[in-house]
Order: sequence, then C-alpha cells, then structure tokens
Amino acid sequence: MNTKKTKKTKARLLNAVRLIIAKGEKASVSSITKKAKLAYGTFYRYFKDLDEIYYEAIEALLFDLAVKLERDLENIYPAPLRVYVTWYTVIDFYRDKNTATWLLEHPGKINKAFIDTQPMSEAWIEEAIQDPKLPSFTKQNADHYMKVRTYLFWMYANALAEIVKGRKTVDVYTELMSASNIFNFSNNAHQFYIKESIKYIKKNHLGWSKKRKIEIKKLSELD
Repeated sequence: MNTKKTKKTKARLLNAVRLIIAKGEKASVSSITKKAKLAYGTFYRYFKDLDEIYYEAIEALLFDLAVKLERDLENIYPAPLRVYVTWYTVIDFYRDKNTATWLLEHPGKINKAFIDTQPMSEAWIEEAIQDPKLPSFTKQNADHYMKVRTYLFWMYANALAEIVKGRKTVDVYTELMSASNIFNFSNNAHQFYIKESIKYIKKNHLGWSKKRKIEIKKLSELD
C-alpha cells in the first residue's frame, strides 16, 4: 500500500468531517465521502464507524492547537503561566458555534483526546519544578495538577456551553479558573496568574477564535 497516498486519503476524510462540522451540516458516511470526493467504501478502509472518525477529528483539532500553542507560547515566563494561557486559548479557539456544539455532543472523546495531548503541559510543569527562580513551585503543585486535570477536561464542556450561549471568553475563563485552583497555589498567587494570563492575551492580541475562522476558510478552499 502506498503510505503517502494512504495518509493523504485519510487526511481528506478528516478534513471533510471537520469542514462539515464547522459549517453545521449533518455528518454521515455519505456526506463525508462526498465532501472528500472519494468513493463511499473508501471510508471503511480507514474508519470502522462515525465514532472513530469523530474521535480522530477531535484529537486532530487539539493536536493542531497544541502545535500552535507550543510555537506561540514558548517565550512566556514563568512556565506555569503558559498553562493558564493555554486554558484560555482552548476555550477561545473553538468558540464558533457549530464546532463548539459538536464538541459538546462528544464530551467523553474530548476528555480522552485532552489526555492524549498532555505531553506539552507536562514538559512545562517539569520545567517549573526545575526552575531555581520558582522555589515555591514544587512537585506537590505538579502532582495536584495531574490529579485535577481530568476534572478540568470535563469542566471544559461546561465552558463551551457558556460560549455557545454567547458569553465572552474572558468571563467564562475567569469563572472556570477561579473555581479550579489548578496548581493549588495560594489564592493570591492563583488570582495573579489568572490576571496575568488575561493581560498576556490582550497585549499580544492572539485572537484564537479569528485564527480558527481562518482555518475553517482554508478547509473550505479544499472543498
């Protein structure tokens, strides 16, 4: 089997389902293969059912965002601030109503996909532990994050639900983070990181939801 062709065909199917979701259209094997300009039976050479392609599509969305985050946030200091900024961006990046609604319909898959894309955050946390300028950040803080992150993934669904209602990202993010002290910092330190992450977003005009719209436009051009 031509590996290069196989990867390209699978990517066409994944791009098709992402575009269908972004446009708010009904996803089916027929609509996906039609959008990808492939034969109906091709779908089953790569995915056993819609659930499997849904999971891979969610994982791909999160992986793409992780790549963007790792590139754009690498210069943020200290490392724990990157984790706070990341939580803001994962709320804002998928704020378009159709994608957010679709993600809400698959909360279990969001949870598993989040876990599969955690190495980046774990590397930042390890960096914080080793940083001599952060003596107050210890392994206990890291262990606390590892314990609570699964609950954070589930809370992400609630955050998206609030976004779908039309609430501002900054308000939803502030509520989510205020309700979950992710590193078990003192209240003052936790509030400081929340405020600094919002300040960073505003100062650097990251505009993640706008970047998401650009991504959807690029997918549409493949249609």
